[in-house]
Parts: sequence; C-alpha cells; structure tokens
Amino acid sequence: MNNYFKISFFFLTCFLVCQLSAQDWNGISVPADAGPGNTWKLQEAPSDDFNYVFNETSQLSNFGSNKWYNFYHNPWNGPGTTYWQYNHVSVDGSDLVLRASRNPSTAKLGVPGVNSGCITSNNRVLYPVFVEARVSVADIVLASDIWLLSPDDTQEIDIIECYGGDEQGNQFFSQFIHLSHHSFVRVPFTDYQPRDFNSWWARDGVSNWGEYCWNGGNRRYVRIGVNWISPFHFEYYVDGEVVRVLYDKAVATKVGNTWQYTYPTATNGNLDFESSGFQAMQTYATGSNYSFQTLQAASNASSVSIIDPYNFQGGNGFNKEQDIIINVESQDWHVLAGRTPTDAQLLDPARNKMLVDWIRVYKPVPSGNTDPGGNRLIVEAEGFVNTGGTFNDAFAGGPGLGVNEFSIGINYVNSGDWAEYNLNVARAGTYAITYRIATPSNGAQIQLLADGVLASTTNVPNNGQWDRYGTLSGGSVFLSAGTHTIRINASGSNTWQWNLDKITLVRVSGGRSSDKVIAFEPSESKKIPGDNEVYLYPNPVRDELKFTGQDIVRIVIYNMLGTEVVNASPENHSLDLSTLSEGIYSVKVIRAGRTETHRIIIER
Repeated sequence: MNNYFKISFFFLTCFLVCQLSAQDWNGISVPADAGPGNTWKLQEAPSDDFNYVFNETSQLSNFGSNKWYNFYHNPWNGPGTTYWQYNHVSVDGSDLVLRASRNPSTAKLGVPGVNSGCITSNNRVLYPVFVEARVSVADIVLASDIWLLSPDDTQEIDIIECYGGDEQGNQFFSQFIHLSHHSFVRVPFTDYQPRDFNSWWARDGVSNWGEYCWNGGNRRYVRIGVNWISPFHFEYYVDGEVVRVLYDKAVATKVGNTWQYTYPTATNGNLDFESSGFQAMQTYATGSNYSFQTLQAASNASSVSIIDPYNFQGGNGFNKEQDIIINVESQDWHVLAGRTPTDAQLLDPARNKMLVDWIRVYKPVPSGNTDPGGNRLIVEAEGFVNTGGTFNDAFAGGPGLGVNEFSIGINYVNSGDWAEYNLNVARAGTYAITYRIATPSNGAQIQLLADGVLASTTNVPNNGQWDRYGTLSGGSVFLSAGTHTIRINASGSNTWQWNLDKITLVRVSGGRSSDKVIAFEPSESKKIPGDNEVYLYPNPVRDELKFTGQDIVRIVIYNMLGTEVVNASPENHSLDLSTLSEGIYSVKVIRAGRTETHRIIIER
C-alpha cells in the first residue's frame, strides 16, 4: 500500500471511528441529578442515535444492531382503531420514522382503522435510570408515544404522549404533552393513572404540538425524558427542564412560571373527581422554584398515594424491569369522541409521521467510588442506591482528636449524636442490619431506627479498647421497595465516645439470595430530639403496635386509599391491629399542639 493510500485509509478510519463515537446527544448534559457521589453512565444497549438505515419490511425484524424489533412487545396489534404494522417502521439515516395510513377494516369500534408503526426494545430498563428522547410528533389526530412497560403489562411510565393535529375537536388536547403513568390489574382489567389537570403539561407559545413540530415542513423536535428514581419517585423533563415530579403521595408541577404542589384526595376509598372530569387535587403550596423538601412535606400531609392509590402493585410501587416502546396509535377514547384522522390527513407524508432523532439511557454509578465530599462508597450491590447527603469527616461533639488509622467514619461521637443513611431499596423484604463501631470508652446505648421507627436498642459495654472495631446487630426490619432512612442514635445518659464506621443491610427474606450486601459511610451526624419523640414499633407489625412519646391525644390510621380504619385514644402506649389486613398504612399521631404522620407495614 503506497503512502497516499495509507494516509487516505488512516483518515477514513478516523472519520468512521468519530462517526461511531460522536452520538447526536454529545454535548447535551443529562439534566437530572445522579445523586450524591454518583455520575451518569450511558447505557449503550438501549440507547440509539438512529444514524443508520433500516428499510420498511413486511416481516418481524430486529434492527439497529439488535436494539429493537418492529412491533409491540406481545402479539396485541394496538388500542382503539390501531393496527400496528411491521412495514410502517423505518430508519432513514438520521431518524426513526413511524408512519400512519388508512386500514379499511371496521372491526374495531365500527369505523375504518389506522395502520401505524410500533417498535420495542430488546433491552429493558430498571430504576434508577434516566431515559430521554428527541422527538418530533406527528401533525395528525393520533398519539405519538414513548413509554416504558413491564413485560406483564402491569406497570407503565409514559415519557411522552402527545396528540398532534387540531382537527376533529382535538384543539384542546393538541396543546398539551401528557405526562403520566399507569398501574394495571389485568384480570379483571383495571387501570389507574393520575388524571389531574396538571398531568397535561403546556408550554407558553405552543398551541398545537403537531403544528409546532411540523413547522411548515421544516421539522422541529422536543427533548422529553423521565428520571425514574425509585418505585415511588418520578421526575419528568422537557427540553432539559424539570416540569413535573411525582413522589409517594404528592406531585409538583410547573404551570407557567409557578410550581404547584398538590396531592390527591379520596372519599370512601375512591379518588375524588371534579365536575370537569379531572381528578380532584388539594393544593399544599405554590412557589417560583422547585423544592423537593416542599414536595416531601406535601406528601407527608397526604394520605393517598399519587403513584398507586388502589395498591394494585401490592405496596411495591413501580419496581419491575420495563421495555421501551415507541409508537403511533389511535386511541379508543379519541375515536369514540369523533376524533379520528381523515383519509387525506393519513395520505399526507409531511404530517403522518412521528420522528425520533435519538433516545439515550443513563444509570447513576459511583464517581470513582467517591462523592464530591470525599465519602467512600464501600460496597455497591444489586438493589440499593445511596441517596444520602455528604460525609462529615469531623468530630461530632467529641474532643476532636481527629481520624486515627482504624477509623473511616465519624469519630468520637457523644450521646445525643446520630448518623443517617438514605437508601433506595429495589425489592421489598426483611433485612438484617449490622453496623460497625469501635468499642466506646464508656458504656453506651445505641438505637437503630428505620424510617423514624425504633428497630432495636443495644447496650455496649466498655472494654477499654475503643480503637478496635466490632460489628453489632441492629436487628431485622421489613423494608418495602423505595427510599428509606436508616439512623443510628448514640443514646443513653453517659458521655461516651465511639468510632462509627459503616452500616450493612442483608436481605434475609423476600428476595433473591444474590441481593446481599450494601454498605455506606454515614451521611452526617447531628443531635437527636429529646425523649418525647414518637416511635412506632415493631414495624412491620402483626397484631400489637407499640409507641413511645408523651402528650398523645389520639391515633388515627388510614389505609392506602385514604380510608380511616382506626381512630383511638392511646392506652398503655399500644394498639391492637389484629383485625387489619396486610398492607401499608399511614398513622396520624395527634399530640398536644401538633400532629405527626408516620407509616407502618402490617404483615400476617
């Protein structure tokens, strides 16, 4: 090979390598927070820039280096008057193209149907995960959708559901992007989704998303994404801006320039609805900026889940792996209202296509095993994510002797200090908790709390070897899938010292044996409240619920539908709950001058 061809081959190779590595989203940062100590890592298998060619085919086919296939994830051919067809899917070198056309059959709903394209990923995603796409919706009275769906069709997260053209009375819906999710029971078929007005998100200046994206033939795109943080926590992003957040029992939505914090209400176990047909929501607060703390407070004030109020998922929230599905469809509720495209609209090649420029998927991973504050992640294991604060490597009220060679964590903790861990648990189960400390220089008492409920109390004797670590058992607690707070209190009356190192959770029931260990350094240490704190224990509870604290006037317990099931005055700091069924309950503790809300789990 002569030098000319060598040089040409070199530059051609470099060009091809750059083309392969320079994906369309390069330079566009992930707008969501990966969490303390984490950074985002691209998941190559489910991500696609669609910079290749896949021609329409009449056969079920894999494409995109086996990332996708050109149909739905089971043999069903579509909702309403939809007929998903293999040959309505293509990739044109820069975009995924899903087109629509007329199907003359009237077998569905008695009117002519719609052929359209649908694709499903060969790779599934599971929280914590960020999924984002750049989309141009079809300018036609059909839904352009990107969604996540569990293989058993029981859990669905809609990233975008957008109805295009404004014909046939679609003017109202075409101005919104629907941000929602579904919790299903298959037999008998039952569907829950948030139906509050704010789930229909509008942008100032856009009156019709189909017209906006068609743009006179010069197509425009919108970036849309979901940060699936935990089974009870979703964040929605539009063009890199967070616009809606669902957390446990409340939701925050950006309406214009104002954030609205609301939560659902229920009557006799059924969600309340306005006369307009939208779900009734109680406003908790408004603000100019998003605040997760305000959303948490709204959730604490609510007794009805925004994620799964009818407990279709058994208290586990959205905890299943999900397929990525992209499609165009003609939904039954639109058709029944007379909103269906005409033949002329379906024949217009400029308007009858949904385009997707790219879709990307990221997972949070430890940033070099160190968070920005220097906290060392000791072990990362399947099913857990540390969502806590930063590590405080300073003495916590003690003499300030510094960090010795045996210590990693908080040093010389005195009575009244605590260390807290925020953990995201993937699968519900009973977990044995252990923690490692150096033996105190004086006798000590250690309390371990899970979600504010006392799990165990351990007395630790002084053996004069405070600089040698030992592992102590914190007992076992049931943790549902989701985010939990684990706290170690240095209690008791003595002024004493310890070196707190790490906490470990081991699943002992309710999951696979491979889901074994997670260990994190403590997030911070602080003073704990006084002895008048309310603790509910054991949790989970079978028959008798016990509690601590003074000035308790009444205890009111609600099920997950918001129905009051217990209303009692405290006697001997205990309640008989033997008549209640298994599940998650909200406990309102009414005290002299204030009210507290706790959560318990009943097991049988």
